[in-house]
Amino acid sequence: MILDLIRHASTGRDDHLDGRTDPPLHEGATEALCARYAGLSWQRVLSSPRQRALLTAEALALPHAVDVEADEEWEELDFGDWDGLALEALPMAALSAFHLDPHANPPPHGESWGHFERRIARGLHRLLDDPEPVPTLIVSHGGPLRMVLSQVCGLPMAMCWALRIDHGTRLRLRVEREDERLWGELLELQQL
Repeated sequence: MILDLIRHASTGRDDHLDGRTDPPLHEGATEALCARYAGLSWQRVLSSPRQRALLTAEALALPHAVDVEADEEWEELDFGDWDGLALEALPMAALSAFHLDPHANPPPHGESWGHFERRIARGLHRLLDDPEPVPTLIVSHGGPLRMVLSQVCGLPMAMCWALRIDHGTRLRLRVEREDERLWGELLELQQL
């Protein structure tokens, strides 16, 4: 199946860890994003239930008269005690340890990395369960987009952290499944 994933429009909080924290979109933030991807069409649109993703998904789906399905599997990682904080307010040693080994060093009181991996995998498997998949868009967050790249393309997570996935970035992937194992390829990575 061919799958498009787009990171939601800008909230102006690039320097914050917003997982369950849900700041509003910048006024007019979806306009450039919608103009950039106006030539693309989808028959199904899924979104994280966070307002910043839902409003972006609704703006992208509107020209195609497609309803948006909110799906909790596509939420950002819950950063626990770090959620909503500016990066500069976090202990750098702990943040670095998280990036180097998120399994051993999860955010305090946050979602475990294993749970996050399983959640994204469930979302992908549900899409592949459809016997006749249609062109699909998922509007989500930076973490889930990186996790999909890791799970589908086999990229080590450390490499995925190194990819710039800014607001409005679109990934187009071919996603397949064989014996319950996900695999595929990155077809496009387009910045806004």
